[in-house]
Amino acid sequence: MDQITRVDLLRHGKICTENLLCAHPEEALSEAGRQALWTATQNGHWDMIISSPYRRCASFAQALAEKTHTELHIDPAFGELDFGDWTGQDLTELMANNAEAFHTLWQDPEHFSAPGGESMQAFIHRVSKGWNRLLRNQAGKSVLLVTHSGVIRALLAQTLQITAAQVLSFSLDYAHLSRLHYYPDGVYALKSLNCASLDGLQ
Repeated sequence: MDQITRVDLLRHGKICTENLLCAHPEEALSEAGRQALWTATQNGHWDMIISSPYRRCASFAQALAEKTHTELHIDPAFGELDFGDWTGQDLTELMANNAEAFHTLWQDPEHFSAPGGESMQAFIHRVSKGWNRLLRNQAGKSVLLVTHSGVIRALLAQTLQITAAQVLSFSLDYAHLSRLHYYPDGVYALKSLNCASLDGLQ
């Protein structure tokens, strides 16, 4: 049992600007979003904290690492899908003007890419490389990964061996945690999904 690698996947808190498909990397957390993250991680202990470089993830991860005296690593592999020209744009307007592209995003996400953005296939490959590196470097340890809903969905699809379309049905709320166990024989177990605090995790 000591060789289990435990990874807590934490989505960043609510951001300042509402109704965006994807915010710019420098978009800040709202005060409510920051407080929700502190609630989610209260009394938590990890061997390592890994974070997306986006401000809404890294700013909190750094504060938590300092408070808990935990090593922090910023890994660009766990940044959100690059939505290119759509980054920072209002979601309602984008959906109204790009119905066909959004149909692909919801129904066949593995073939989606936004104008000027990263393809879903490239994104999945990037996240997968980062995940494999995490498992290799943190084997048998407890890790908190502070990241984005798209990254968490990509990891759940990989570890549960389901499609990118299927994983879209999972609720992944702001400042909520999901827990994965990785065993030495290569088997994964999703122990908890979308919990508001560590108290809800198994």
